[in-house]
Amino acid sequence: MMEFDDIFLKTIDSTQEYAKKNIDKFDKSKITCISADSQTKGKGRFNREWLSPENDNLNITFYFQLNSKCLHLVSIAHILAISLIKVLRDKDLDPKIKWPNDVMLDNKKLAGMLSEIQTKNSICDVFLGIGINVNADESFLNKIDQKATSLTVHTKKTWDRQGLLNNLKKVFLENLKLFKEKGFEPFHEKFENLLLYKGEKITFFDGQKEYRGVLHSISSEGKLNLYMPDKKMLSFAAGDIICK
Repeated sequence: MMEFDDIFLKTIDSTQEYAKKNIDKFDKSKITCISADSQTKGKGRFNREWLSPENDNLNITFYFQLNSKCLHLVSIAHILAISLIKVLRDKDLDPKIKWPNDVMLDNKKLAGMLSEIQTKNSICDVFLGIGINVNADESFLNKIDQKATSLTVHTKKTWDRQGLLNNLKKVFLENLKLFKEKGFEPFHEKFENLLLYKGEKITFFDGQKEYRGVLHSISSEGKLNLYMPDKKMLSFAAGDIICK
């Protein structure tokens, strides 16, 4: 089983960009876990800004390599989302997933993920970022445009960030091993059961165009199936649910 190399940074523009700039220094037989107390230019999907107060949240990038023939690579961030949910459910919380991989508590965003994959011949370099609102307070969260929450706001207690990260690494490592062997399919049912808005009308943005339909299901590859008013089923590997 793979092991972790840990890199701790006080302040960085982005753990994701740090990983891409320093890729040649990493042990390719391990998962490099880059964490930062503060990010000045953290980003999410579609290059959105990810704001994080110093010393309160988890700002992480996991770098590792996978074989390019690994099944369902586009769904690798789903595996990290499921891993975080397992950790939180073990703490008696009830998180859900807003497809593709936002982790939500009471319909408010707790964590978001960003997956970037660079393929060279038979090898894929995977940069898997996650931002988790751990101990951010309400005054900070109120500055964020979208509805957001943190573990401390939700539970009214301070969380051990390192302990949370250690648990996440353990569960993710186990899930990654299974993913490398069998792809997304073993996680399909669990992921779909955690899905917000299933069976409801949503507006979906694929990065270029908006679609209005019913969130029907998730495919065995991790794609979103959108049932359209003309009774056609559209399938998306990437995109964003922008509203119900």
